[in-house]
Amino acid sequence: MQITAKTIKEDLARCKAAYLKNEDLRSLATLASALKAFVAVKLPGTDRAEIESLLREAFSNINKMQRIQKLVPKGLPYVKGQEPKLFQFVAAVYKKVQEDLERESLAQMRERKLKIDQLIIKGQKYLEENNLLEAQRSFREAVSLRVDEDGLFPMLAVKLQDKGHHKASIEYLRGAMETSPENPRAYDLLATAALKSGEPDACLKAIADARKKAGDRPLMMAASAYLKARAGRRDEAMAEARAALDASPGLELASRTMKLLQKHG
Repeated sequence: MQITAKTIKEDLARCKAAYLKNEDLRSLATLASALKAFVAVKLPGTDRAEIESLLREAFSNINKMQRIQKLVPKGLPYVKGQEPKLFQFVAAVYKKVQEDLERESLAQMRERKLKIDQLIIKGQKYLEENNLLEAQRSFREAVSLRVDEDGLFPMLAVKLQDKGHHKASIEYLRGAMETSPENPRAYDLLATAALKSGEPDACLKAIADARKKAGDRPLMMAASAYLKARAGRRDEAMAEARAALDASPGLELASRTMKLLQKHG
C-alpha cells in the first residue's frame, strides 16, 4: 500500500479510537505503524505539521494508559525529529505489553480451570450426600465457565448417572451433542438415560435441540431412530435409521436400530 499523508492520519485516527476503547495493544500498534510510515516518506510542510500535531496527541494519550505508566513511569515523550528512535521505542513497548497480556491470559486461564475443577469436586461431594439440587448448581456454574472444555459435558453426565440421576444427566448430554456431535459416547449415555429414566421424549427433545445448533448429523439421526424404536414409533424410527445409513453407511447405531425394528417387525 502506498504511504500518503492520508494513510498516516488514518493510522493515527485508529490509534485514538483504540485508546478510547482501552485497546492498549492496538493503540500502540497503530502508533508504531504511523511512525514507521512518517519516517519512510517525504511530506509537504503543511501535512508534516498536521501529522506532528496528531503524533503529539497520540503520545499524550498513550502516556495515560496504566500499562504504559507501569512500564515507562516517565512516559513516552514525543520529540519532533526523533521519529525513527520513537518508532523503535514504541515497538519495544508494544512487545512488552503483548508479553504482559499473554501472561495475564495464561494466569486467567489457569484460574478458570482451577475454579471449574473446584466446582466439580464440590458438586461430586453434594452427590455423595444425595443433594442433587446443590450438585446441579455447582455443575451448572462449572459449565458456565467452560471455554474449550467440551469433555466436561459427558463427564458430568456420567457422574449423575453413576448416582442414578439419569434424567438430570440429559441437559449435559445435550451440551455434549452440541459441542462434540461426532462423539459416540454422548449417544450411548443418552440411550442409557432414556432407558433408566423412562423418559425417552426428554432425550428425543435433547437431540432435536442439539440438531438445531449442530445441524443434522448421522449419529444424531441414528440416536433419534434408536430411541423412537424403543418407544414403539416404528415408522419414524425406520425412516431416520435409513437416513442415517444413507449419510453414513455402516453406522453401528443405525444398523443396530434396523435390526431391532426387523426383529420386532
